[in-house]
Amino acid sequence: MDDERERWARLLAASGPERAAQPLRICELCVTTSSVTGAGIAMVTADGHRGVVCATDAVSAKIEDLQLTLGEGPCIDAASSGAPVLLPDLDDADDVTVERWPEFMSAAAGAGVRAVFALPLRVGAISVGVIDLYRDRPGELGATELQAALLAADAAALALLYLDTDGTGAFADDERSRASYQMQVHQATGIVMAQAGVTIDQAFLMLRARAFADGCSLADLATDVVARRVRFALEDE
Repeated sequence: MDDERERWARLLAASGPERAAQPLRICELCVTTSSVTGAGIAMVTADGHRGVVCATDAVSAKIEDLQLTLGEGPCIDAASSGAPVLLPDLDDADDVTVERWPEFMSAAAGAGVRAVFALPLRVGAISVGVIDLYRDRPGELGATELQAALLAADAAALALLYLDTDGTGAFADDERSRASYQMQVHQATGIVMAQAGVTIDQAFLMLRARAFADGCSLADLATDVVARRVRFALEDE
């Protein structure tokens, strides 16, 4: 497992420092390093914030958009349950799956999709999205492929948090405002660290994840934490 983590770290480091490009790069790596045909990432949060972040090809984009439009499919279930949804053969799906996602199953088959693997993107208990891997032929992911896909999901969750979603533009671009913003976030991070009993790095990620999931700026959330209007408990980990 450690070797696989190191391998993924090297692959992502080689993809360049551009944070905005990281989600797509992670999807592309999933395709080139495994037997899947395509991949896509969707933002799906408990508060209903949804949107397609990226996709490697037209079919992947269609699968992502289809699920978000219909409100059904493995992506939606993976986000709500917090567990992977693995469908190695759509033609051999059980009746419960067909009944739960009738429109998705029909449209996916029509697009040539034969297998779908949806992995939730989470930071602690907070859902930020899902990465979907699809294949144009049936077949399970091998043990090594599944392990790599789970690592890709971890990387994708962090990549989503570091997209330009923290709303720092609410502060004027001057030294005093930037210092005020940094102090507020730093103070809020310390409070979260104490409340949830986690490290400083974990506390900062929890802050970003909550802001992302709630669709608010990191600055506004930090203000609420410092004012004790928002509290992070151990169950938020």
